[in-house]
Amino acid sequence: MEDKLYQMRTGGQIPTGLPGGFFIYEADGDEKILYAEMNIVNMYGCETYDEFLAHVGGSFKGMVHPDDLMRIENQINAQTIYGEKRHDYVRYRITTKSGDIRYVEDFGHILHRKDGRSFYYVFIVDVDKNEFYNSSNNSFAEAEILSGAQDTDPLTGLFNMSFFYQKIQNMLQSPYGRRQDLSFVQFDIPNFKLYNERHGFKLGDELLCDLARTINDTFEGATVARFSDDHFFVCDTVSREEVIARVEEVYKRMLLSEDVNKKVRVKAGIYFLDDRYPEVGLACDHARLACNSVKNRHDVNYCIYDEMLRDRLRRQQYVVDHIEEAVEKEYIKVYYQPVIRVKTGKICGYEALVRWEDPNIGLLLPSEFVETLEQFHLIHIVDRFVVKKVCLDYKALVDAGEPVVPVSINISRLDFELCDIFGIIENTREEYGMPINMLDIEITESALNDNVGYIKSECEKMRKKGYQIWLDDFGSGYSSLNTIAEYDFDVLKLDLIFLKSFDRNPKTGTLMSYIMEGAKGMSLQPLCEGVETEQHYEFLKKAGCERAQGFFFGKPMPMEETRAFTRNKGLEWETKN
Repeated sequence: MEDKLYQMRTGGQIPTGLPGGFFIYEADGDEKILYAEMNIVNMYGCETYDEFLAHVGGSFKGMVHPDDLMRIENQINAQTIYGEKRHDYVRYRITTKSGDIRYVEDFGHILHRKDGRSFYYVFIVDVDKNEFYNSSNNSFAEAEILSGAQDTDPLTGLFNMSFFYQKIQNMLQSPYGRRQDLSFVQFDIPNFKLYNERHGFKLGDELLCDLARTINDTFEGATVARFSDDHFFVCDTVSREEVIARVEEVYKRMLLSEDVNKKVRVKAGIYFLDDRYPEVGLACDHARLACNSVKNRHDVNYCIYDEMLRDRLRRQQYVVDHIEEAVEKEYIKVYYQPVIRVKTGKICGYEALVRWEDPNIGLLLPSEFVETLEQFHLIHIVDRFVVKKVCLDYKALVDAGEPVVPVSINISRLDFELCDIFGIIENTREEYGMPINMLDIEITESALNDNVGYIKSECEKMRKKGYQIWLDDFGSGYSSLNTIAEYDFDVLKLDLIFLKSFDRNPKTGTLMSYIMEGAKGMSLQPLCEGVETEQHYEFLKKAGCERAQGFFFGKPMPMEETRAFTRNKGLEWETKN
């Protein structure tokens, strides 16, 4: 039908001066306004129909206050396009030509023509501001229609979780939907609860609305929903490359926010649908798991769910489900790596390390389960076991008349929150008769960034009892020399990354020498990890390093094996005076 057939050809009269009126707009495309009677024109503070069209840009989108538009269009679509009804009831604000804000109720009905084009026939009425914000101040019939708005999130105006599931599942059940290449994306704001604590819930809500608008604008044509809190989901039908480009665009736009308090690094998980008859909930779970896998990483902002991630997540779940069984049945093993006194070449200690020898999936290294246990707040189960096993192994050596040297154990930062770790160490040590000077405690530098006051006081308490406290992994992350000054440590353990760099960069040797010299000046004994060659060992001798550890002296092994290995190498144990 040509545009000329839309022209008014009717007789009759429409009363003027009413706080409401009637208009028609196209349901598709730009939502072009086709007709508005004079009561609508006057409601927007205009004198003529052409002036009204110019004011609203000739589109229904321009008739709605921009802050309400996303919510309103989602509510209308939920009630008409995607719902079982043909009519809608919504409330929104409008802006007159003079800039005044007015409040309206909108009663719409969608009609479909045989050629496939659809149109909204709409009546809006001016309402009092107080009535506008009182959703219970409606007639029974209006309230019944209003219930359709329950398909949208009240804060952001996006679809809610239940409607998202329903809409996408219906699409997947259609022949057209099964032919689409679907992608599911979850967006999260890491540590959003902490953001609310720092900035307040009002700014937190504003941030969520900003993110909602950014996602909705960037993923044009997609289905966007807010499930809860800071969890947003998208279902899109564009190419994989375009989905990734859109995810990166959302990240950039949020990071470049003009409001410094709203500059956040959002994380995303992407799942490209590979099942023609999927469950929407399962597809969303895959996107969620991909998103969660990068929440604590600073080098990436999104992750794609694939076979490798699937296997990693399955293994992660296995670790969580079987850790207590592994400890009870002693699938968790304590391995020992010798620590050498550089000047004498004698064994002056061991570091206790964990391995998981599982009967079902084989050997698990710490990199495959420690981080998972920390993430799920289960690491203390392993650390308590290690303390007990180290004390038992020490007692067995003493009973056998073997020479003994101190053993260092690693403490997770979460142990301070999940249990009384130092109380456990002290009680277990006393139970098995292990002297204080035979048990050293290693704390990673990264642990000192959390709960600083409590960790510091606990370390001071244990040091006063006679334990040696080691600063582990120095140089592995954002190391600060100020950390050494703020805490009282006995040993500074340089991360193996130094010697790896030493092989290709001669400047590293100079840096290490300065660090070790400074450590000794502060009464810290420098210990260097990662010694793998004779060249490494000779450098540490010249640099004045006091202790060394690495594969050059021996890999981590069970106690009996490591002692046999070092005996065969001709290494001896130093004796404590």
